[in-house]
Amino acid sequence: MIFSIDHIDDPYPVLAAAREKHPVFWDPDLRAWVVLEHDLVAMAFKDARFSSDRVSKFRGKFANEKLVPLFNTLSHLMLQQDEPSHTRLRNLIHYAFKRTAVGTYESEIQRLAEELLNPSLTSGRLEFVGEFAVPLPILVISEIVGIPAADRAQVKAWCDAFSVVALNFYANITDAQLNAGAEAVAAFTDYLRTKVTELRAHPKEDILSALVHAEEDGDTLSLDELAANTLLLLNAGNETTTCLLTNGLLALIRNPEAMARLRRDPSLIPNAVEEMLRYDSPIQFMGRLAATDIELGGESIREGDTVLLALGAAGRDPKTFDAPDDLQIDRHPIQHVSFGSGHHICAGLQLARMEGRIAFQSLLETFKDISLATDTIEFATNVNLRCPEAMPLNVTPAS
Repeated sequence: MIFSIDHIDDPYPVLAAAREKHPVFWDPDLRAWVVLEHDLVAMAFKDARFSSDRVSKFRGKFANEKLVPLFNTLSHLMLQQDEPSHTRLRNLIHYAFKRTAVGTYESEIQRLAEELLNPSLTSGRLEFVGEFAVPLPILVISEIVGIPAADRAQVKAWCDAFSVVALNFYANITDAQLNAGAEAVAAFTDYLRTKVTELRAHPKEDILSALVHAEEDGDTLSLDELAANTLLLLNAGNETTTCLLTNGLLALIRNPEAMARLRRDPSLIPNAVEEMLRYDSPIQFMGRLAATDIELGGESIREGDTVLLALGAAGRDPKTFDAPDDLQIDRHPIQHVSFGSGHHICAGLQLARMEGRIAFQSLLETFKDISLATDTIEFATNVNLRCPEAMPLNVTPAS
């Protein structure tokens, strides 16, 4: 199987070997077509013949009645919708983002990053995943969405369980993961029901309140739509950013000349973040269904077939990128697809970019030396949302 725990520490040689043989191929274990070339992935994202509605096909694969509410919630996700439903949801959610000035949170992100790094100034140690890369994004997105501090640990646990299902139910999922996701959705929906009642009576200046009051031509979000897409926003602003920070710093540590150059010229950091996203995409694949018979990459894909767009492989495609296995922080242009493309491009990409820029700037300003405190990096077991589960560092304060 091409997306396997067996090579999660470095999937790129396997992806490259497969792409060299066939840009599109049928994986009998996944029972899906896998698309590996950058241009074909980008094209499929924009082609309406590739449907985003995976729930309708795959929910019938799971007979357990207890999973019905879980799949009902999945079906309301913006990223599971085709037109015109997708545009309706996206417009309502964008309305909430416009009402909430995300850009004004820059100073707060800076403050949080410094606060998380301060203990390491005296200890000389930093467990980067648990002490920085996980808490920073969840603190930021929770603040922007409007999740109280006392609730954040529980909400993150619900989000994590839901994320495993949302990213893997159409490819490779266990009963235990499905049950955990179902329990998380039920608990979060109950939690949200109470919050909605409060916010309708007393609106606040956050995205959740803006979503509750979002309206276009008399249309509003139902509770199920609100629960699904609030989970989506929390996950999109949480785990994927954790992977960007963790994979990105690991790449810099393994490419010390690039880290040294960023120290000398911090103006390169925004471009370096884009290169990190290309070099090691946080999300390795996104699923689609063929809405009709399609010819792609020389293969005949039949209506109803599952199609997995390999974002990680697309980012390392030598037809699009020179020396794709090299981290080049001044690479230009960087037309990666790690945020998706077309109508389904990530709604929170500006926030992710801002967090990445501030995080790496803070790290390089705070520490004059950053190195691994272990010879072995263990990756978490989610093959789609791929990043280390722990990364202990030795750090030396800049002054």
